[in-house]
Amino acid sequence: MQNNRSDATRTQIILTAMTLYAEKGLDGVSLRTICAASGAKNSAAAHYHFGNRLGVIEAIIEHIARYLHPIFNGLMSRVEHLERPTVREILKAAYSPYLSLLNEPDWGRSALKFIAHLHSDNTAEISQLLNRHFQIDMARIEALLHRAMPHMPRAKLKLHLAFSSINLIHGPAEIELLSRTAFGNIAPNDQAELLEHFLDFVEGGITMGNRYAAAR
Repeated sequence: MQNNRSDATRTQIILTAMTLYAEKGLDGVSLRTICAASGAKNSAAAHYHFGNRLGVIEAIIEHIARYLHPIFNGLMSRVEHLERPTVREILKAAYSPYLSLLNEPDWGRSALKFIAHLHSDNTAEISQLLNRHFQIDMARIEALLHRAMPHMPRAKLKLHLAFSSINLIHGPAEIELLSRTAFGNIAPNDQAELLEHFLDFVEGGITMGNRYAAAR
């Protein structure tokens, strides 16, 4: 019973911290504030469970990764077994899991905004955390794209992939802005439509260098 209560407290702190960091940024929230907002009876509960602020942040990353990785691994494995996967098939398998957070009702949008803050407000320590949890995934995506576009220089491919990843991270986190742009409300009707528009945009950018290289 004690372990169940401890696990519940730990999870509640993670979800509360994710929401607060998403709203206020990584430097805008103290561990004491997180504890109070989570309903923890002990004001030092965050220190007890995670050690320090960086421990809380890593626990949130792990929570999100536990949701993303099974979906990502399943989709990527299918594409990896294709003899000649297309760029669009690769990108759809790679990026669909992240966009699916939009459909996670309890904490998905907070997760998207939290990850956007990680990339905007990060330090060397946070970069190391992100690389520890997601570098292998990025290497898998890059290796598949190289199979699909063998003429494109690897350095350029990695740069284009990094550009697309930045768009992926920040776009869904600020998806509500599409309803009040200079063009009016241009928000897609649903996640499937959003994904297809995003893939159109990313596929065009990533494949441009390959088309030039193959024509030479």
